[in-house]
Amino acid sequence: MRRSNSRSNGRAASAIRCSASAIVIVLNATIPLADAAEDLVPFEDLKEQFTIALPGGWNVYDQSGALSGESGPFGVVFFSAQPLTKPGEKTADMELLSKADVGEIPSFFVDRQPAGKDMACSEFSRIAGGRVAGMARNDPAFSKGRALPMQFFPERIELGGCQGFKVQLRALHSNPEKAEWIIDVRAVSDGRTLYLFSLRARAEHYQKILGTFESVLATLKLSSPR
Repeated sequence: MRRSNSRSNGRAASAIRCSASAIVIVLNATIPLADAAEDLVPFEDLKEQFTIALPGGWNVYDQSGALSGESGPFGVVFFSAQPLTKPGEKTADMELLSKADVGEIPSFFVDRQPAGKDMACSEFSRIAGGRVAGMARNDPAFSKGRALPMQFFPERIELGGCQGFKVQLRALHSNPEKAEWIIDVRAVSDGRTLYLFSLRARAEHYQKILGTFESVLATLKLSSPR
């Protein structure tokens, strides 16, 4: 986003798509099981950027680390209720990844990218929030579908101790016929990195995952906001 808007939007759209062709590896094999299903367990493998708590037994996968061979500050990380790889494999199983893509396997992800202009912890401008909404609209489920009313403007929120925005989009898509998709993006920045925490799913799965998504984000803390 520090470069041209078209390049940044294209990159973000690619990440938001969660394409079934993505390759992922385990970042932290499995979150330990909690005492109760609703209990959350701290996850600190990305503590240089943020800490969060996940449901016991959930898995964390670093897509960008798989592509580059090492984990970095930018790129996409998946959080899922079951592994997206088969035992002994480091690359994602396409069938499992496809199920996560539509929400059949409960999951969400964070796309980490360089923060753009007016994206700081204490001041995330509405213009910058509009750019986040534009990124979400470039997702093929929405850009090629028929938009349905859900949210006209990005909603200002507080997330991880910082200002941010919530963007929700809904659309009918022809593949499969009359499939309804929802993408729910919660955007926040520490001044260096823009974090797009995103729940993208078919409508019939979205409500089942939403409660977990919001409970997890309530535990988010950015490590070095500015």
